[in-house]
Amino acid sequence: MLSRSADSMYWIGRYMERAENTIRLLRVRLNFMVGQAAQHGNDRGWQQFFSALRQPPPVMKNGVVDSEAALRMAHDLTFDAANQTSISGCINLARSNARTVRSQLSSQLWEHMNRLYLRLHAWQGHQNWHDERDNFFRELESSVSLFQGLALSSLLHDEGWLFIQIGGHLERVFSVCYLLQAHFHYFGVHGGEELETVDPLNGIGILRASNSFESYCRVYDPRPETRQVTSFLLLNPYLPNSVRFNVDQMAVLLRQVAGATETRRGGDLNRISGKLKANLEYSQIEDVARIGAHSFISDIMDSCNQIHDALYDAYFNYTIEEEFS
Repeated sequence: MLSRSADSMYWIGRYMERAENTIRLLRVRLNFMVGQAAQHGNDRGWQQFFSALRQPPPVMKNGVVDSEAALRMAHDLTFDAANQTSISGCINLARSNARTVRSQLSSQLWEHMNRLYLRLHAWQGHQNWHDERDNFFRELESSVSLFQGLALSSLLHDEGWLFIQIGGHLERVFSVCYLLQAHFHYFGVHGGEELETVDPLNGIGILRASNSFESYCRVYDPRPETRQVTSFLLLNPYLPNSVRFNVDQMAVLLRQVAGATETRRGGDLNRISGKLKANLEYSQIEDVARIGAHSFISDIMDSCNQIHDALYDAYFNYTIEEEFS
């Protein structure tokens, strides 16, 4: 596979996963504000939401978040194509990358991405968007989730598919880490280092934003505690939205890419991903509390950034001399 094609496949996976994360966070946050008065304390939910998406905080008015300004920002996070975190921006960029590798994609997957793109633009001019936004986000989330199903069932599981999956898993790790960091910052005791229960309702929001609440209830009490939520989203090996699960999957996929491409340039990738995988496998929530939740999660994100850089060095930006050396 050409390096530029592999690069496009990787970013298709990342952008589609980022779009799904933004959709979930928007839907959960907008549902939580229903019936809530504009009072001191409710502003932290909005601040946490924008922090999790790496966006600037909303404007404050009389000591609380200006709800109208926050809703305008939420609208922009849906339809502003210039923002690479917005739903529209992510889907536009994923589709642009897909156009460059059209021959590598199935017709079902390509047509689905086009329908999703056109549907999103049709909703942008919808006069009743605010009245029907819950249905809109549910429909959009189902459409983005269907992308993964079509990729799984209609693409050859060759290098291109592997790069899509690696991009999706890496992006999901970042999403969960930023979500937890934002939670600790705005709702945690001493920045979350003590992992004490502060706001069970917000814990439910964290779990719903990561599609994990029902799974959590099968393992723990339905009244979420910060320590258990952190352990579940960081260290559970069976939860598809946990950091450990996605790191484990990514390590397997990276080894498969190295085998499929018959290259020895993936040594750094396997070393970094293997080290991160082992760290999560043998860590317990007591280790997270001892090290400090912020420090533990920051180390995970640093390792993921190293994986991204090593991936580029190995498969996307290598020189011709390296290839024939």
